[in-house]
Amino acid sequence: MIRELIEGDRNQAIELVNQFFRKINELPLDGIFQIRPRAAAKFTDIYFKLLGSGKIYMKGFFERDELVSLIIGRVEEKPHLVEEQSLFIDLAVTKNGKKKKGYMKALLQDVDLWCKNKLIPIIELRAILGNTDAISFWDHSDFERFYIRYRKKV
Repeated sequence: MIRELIEGDRNQAIELVNQFFRKINELPLDGIFQIRPRAAAKFTDIYFKLLGSGKIYMKGFFERDELVSLIIGRVEEKPHLVEEQSLFIDLAVTKNGKKKKGYMKALLQDVDLWCKNKLIPIIELRAILGNTDAISFWDHSDFERFYIRYRKKV
């Protein structure tokens, strides 16, 4: 079952966000890009505060009462572009041991519907090149590679 998260889901959401952040911190990146300790709680709480604003998408796929997959995104205003708004997915994660069961695919279909209802024509996200599982997933989805983000240490 897919539903919007509620305050009672906070701990499970933090657990999934932590799983995602741990995965990122395990990647061989540039030595500077690291997610801070306790960032999952702060990150999640920011979105919980915005629930009901119409400016975020924060839903999960639940098996009974267990949160098994989660997407968190925010509406970005783009007055300089014809599209005017997009939904930027900040995080998409499925619990270890629960992957490849269609949970994320179902959530992405819900995101599409949510955006259509809000007349948001574009959904964007980014994936770290070192996260080959994510790259493979997004390359086999309906998303298309669109632009490249560059990074340089100084």
